[in-house]
Amino acid sequence: MGSLSRKALTFQGGAVLLLLIGIFASAGNTHAGVGLTIQPLKVSHTVNPGESVSGAIQIINASDDAVDVETKVEDFVPLAGTYNIQFVGRAPGITTVRDWITLDAPKSFALAKGATKDISYTIQAPSNAEPGGHFGVAFFKASQLPKGGQQLKVGTQVGMLILVTVPGSHLEKGRILDFSGPLFVKRSPIHFTIRFENTGTVHFEPKGTITITNMLGKEIGSVGVGGQVVLPTGTRDLAASVSFEGVLAGRYKANVKMFDGDGNELTAETIAFYAFPIWYAVAFLVTVVTLFFLFKLLKRNVRISISRKT
Repeated sequence: MGSLSRKALTFQGGAVLLLLIGIFASAGNTHAGVGLTIQPLKVSHTVNPGESVSGAIQIINASDDAVDVETKVEDFVPLAGTYNIQFVGRAPGITTVRDWITLDAPKSFALAKGATKDISYTIQAPSNAEPGGHFGVAFFKASQLPKGGQQLKVGTQVGMLILVTVPGSHLEKGRILDFSGPLFVKRSPIHFTIRFENTGTVHFEPKGTITITNMLGKEIGSVGVGGQVVLPTGTRDLAASVSFEGVLAGRYKANVKMFDGDGNELTAETIAFYAFPIWYAVAFLVTVVTLFFLFKLLKRNVRISISRKT
């Protein structure tokens, strides 16, 4: 696979892949912007070998003018231990997910200003499809249609992630690489971060729960964790915040448990933190100091009055 052509691309949680292709304009001229929007940003399908599944993509021309739209599908693989993905060139004699995906649209078509086009797609898994995860991107590149003698070409590219799972001997497994939070807190909410690594063979959305217990082992709060797909060999930071009512003081434990898509526990971690309500402490200290000096003042006045009577 090292001989294949590759292009690295940062993948931020299923966001639109927006690439500036190029801007070529004559000096002194002002030109309209070119842009597309796409829905959905990501789809996930389970397809048995030899079977197919279909869906639809909506493309909207958000440009200031009509555009020419080019379509293509590319394969990608996750980069191990990162948030990134890597596009992979076609290998001779090998069928990949780009060959499984058919877009019901020509390779190039015109789209009027503000127009919307629904494009259906079909994913046909071959009968010998390997169990596990297979990943691709359906790209749509917009270029401004030339006007008169203008030599202008502005292009933007958006893509929809296509995540395919072929059932079989695949695994949903993972582990917590790091569970972190503040060591000292004054009040809630308390923010935690879980760095989760997918050690299985398919993409899935890990879900979990953070539970907070006090020094007596009593549960005082909990919050759910999840909402992010993690690709095989990839990692992702999952964030969660826990809020409490009342004053926090002393030592607490935060325990996180992560589960697969079927609810089976995958991994767990525990950390400790300390709560010190500084404003309550300052108020208490001010009260103590005030009472101390007030007591000394009263004590001195009482002694003086007694000596005068004798």
